Amino acid sequence: MRQLLARVIAFLALVAAAPCQAEIYQWRDANGKLHFGDRPPREAPAEKVIPKVQSPGMETLKIETHLQEFTLGNGLHEQTLTAIQHIHDRYRQDLGLDLRGTAEVNLYLFSEQDSFVEWMEARGAKGNPNYAGVFLPATNEVGVWRWSASDEQVAQTILHESSHVLLFQLSPASPVWLHEGLAQYFQTLKILPNGQTVVTALPGAETRIQTWIEKQKLITLRQYLSLDDQAWRKMAHQLNAIPYTVAWGTTAFLMSKPVGRSTLRQLLQDLEKTDRRPTLQRIDHLYPGGLSRMEYDFFRWAQSDMQPHQY
Repeated sequence: MRQLLARVIAFLALVAAAPCQAEIYQWRDANGKLHFGDRPPREAPAEKVIPKVQSPGMETLKIETHLQEFTLGNGLHEQTLTAIQHIHDRYRQDLGLDLRGTAEVNLYLFSEQDSFVEWMEARGAKGNPNYAGVFLPATNEVGVWRWSASDEQVAQTILHESSHVLLFQLSPASPVWLHEGLAQYFQTLKILPNGQTVVTALPGAETRIQTWIEKQKLITLRQYLSLDDQAWRKMAHQLNAIPYTVAWGTTAFLMSKPVGRSTLRQLLQDLEKTDRRPTLQRIDHLYPGGLSRMEYDFFRWAQSDMQPHQY
């Protein structure tokens, strides 16, 4: 086994140094022995090997402020920029997402809504007066205007939109429910004095979920996770809070326990390989005990005190 591992490592080292045009394949023979080569065999199915190579010293994240018309007070501005880095770290370390290059967050911070709307429209986006912030995946840009007198709320908007723009770079095929869930989850991320990060419950979401459970108005996870992006957006337009809150709840629940994070990580890895959205069958296979157990665990979690997550 050690000899095989050494051969694999040595071979992948050669792959990393090989010209970009070369294609490398791996396959197993009739005896189960693993082989590598630049040509797939005819007698056995082969998979293309895509080595994850990152140049030494390469930046993994670049945060650049292109326009800054306001500054969040009491050190919150610097903390927010650092929190974006921590969100990127969580995507890479907990969820296994790696751009194998430099991810970007290009910030535009407006003091007035009119300037924010003009900026959006100049980029071909609709200037919705209800927007506090927006992300533009084509240019990795985040625009936020100072919509609230609370610096804390504005900071959360910056983190929310930055989470979106990072996930679009790291996993562009992620479904809308996961995009919104992770963006809402990470928007409450804070950095403690000891350097640890903590993620708290989304304001109001915990109470809404518990109320919907009591009144039996909460959509089941089986129904929710079966929605495609178009159906999700239609529901969001009609019901507003429910799909967004359930997106946060589903994501926060999964991030609250190792088996949940493992399930999310594998779903995102699947997307990286195939660009296919997660199916109920796949989720049922990945979560220990299946989808029914996941539903049960979610309702138990939702009816208890949702503890902050520390990293």
